[in-house]
Amino acid sequence: HFDFVWRFAASRGVSAAALEAVVQEVFEAVHAEVSGFEEPSALRVGIASVSRHVVQRHLRKNGKLAPPEPPTAEELTPIDEQDAEEPLHDKTPGQLLDFVLDKMSESQREAFILRDMEGLSMAETSEILGVNENTLRVWLHDARTVFNGISALVRAQRFWVTRESESPP
Repeated sequence: HFDFVWRFAASRGVSAAALEAVVQEVFEAVHAEVSGFEEPSALRVGIASVSRHVVQRHLRKNGKLAPPEPPTAEELTPIDEQDAEEPLHDKTPGQLLDFVLDKMSESQREAFILRDMEGLSMAETSEILGVNENTLRVWLHDARTVFNGISALVRAQRFWVTRESESPP
């Protein structure tokens, strides 16, 4: 479970310097509630839920996470002209993932990380996020739209770079 908590906190933007303290805080909170987790799946959901709350509290305390607000029209368009001009094909996989996650709303990001990156079930993810499965499906659809749009942009940029390097002078 340690690896999951570390990856989740790091992918949500907790600084490298604060990761150890945040992970420790998660496990201290889980330890206080461990008697309530009778099944392994309940423990997994409990750890993820506590991780989410501890990370959110840490990010808000450090000014990295504003209270949730409804998305603006600009935020609903994940890929803009500036993104198309940025050389994404030169980024490392980690930088690309950070770029994609930054383009998602808070709810999309959490759903995407828990469901698609960590492999939790729909039931587990919806319980952790405190939403019904239909809402989770919408968030995941929107997050995957962002992911697929940026993936297509990266593939197109790589194609053109390859094509330009192969063309005769």
